[in-house]
Amino acid sequence: MLELIIIVVLLALDQISKYLVQLYLSPVGSSVPVIDGFLQLTNVHNTGAAWGMLEGFRWLFIPLTLIVAGALVFVIIRFHKKLSVFSRITLALLFAGAVGNFIDRVLLSFVRDFVDITPLFSFPVFNVADSALSIGCIMLVIDALLLKEKSLFERVTFKKEVPAGEKPIEAAKPGDSKHTDA
Repeated sequence: MLELIIIVVLLALDQISKYLVQLYLSPVGSSVPVIDGFLQLTNVHNTGAAWGMLEGFRWLFIPLTLIVAGALVFVIIRFHKKLSVFSRITLALLFAGAVGNFIDRVLLSFVRDFVDITPLFSFPVFNVADSALSIGCIMLVIDALLLKEKSLFERVTFKKEVPAGEKPIEAAKPGDSKHTDA
């Protein structure tokens, strides 16, 4: 349930904010300062991936996003009871971010970006979905490096589970004296 709430809220925030920028900040390339010298809203259309890389590869992003989103949904549903809250939030952020930009790519052939941070250097313009993806990726690294046995990577396993009270069957190892070759 937590994952669904996160996904719905982020998708709504993403699509509404993109719509409002499109409605009130035209034409493309227009900017309005929010915090002078630090943050502005800039209407940008991105036909590439993150930061405009791989521009024009929409044909690659659409099926790739479907595969990744499908895998995320599978893991969320299949391993829901095994996952920590941290892992479930991580997966929800990744899914919402991927789907938020997917909607734009399918319907518009580009992604609408608008958050423009320009403190000491020019940072690429981004949106709510990009933020969800970035935070989800950071959380995924934290999950992998710091959570150890609670990690998503430890909990999501495709090993056949052994019922309580039974010993797992071990494969014979070469040179094992318990097993004989016939």
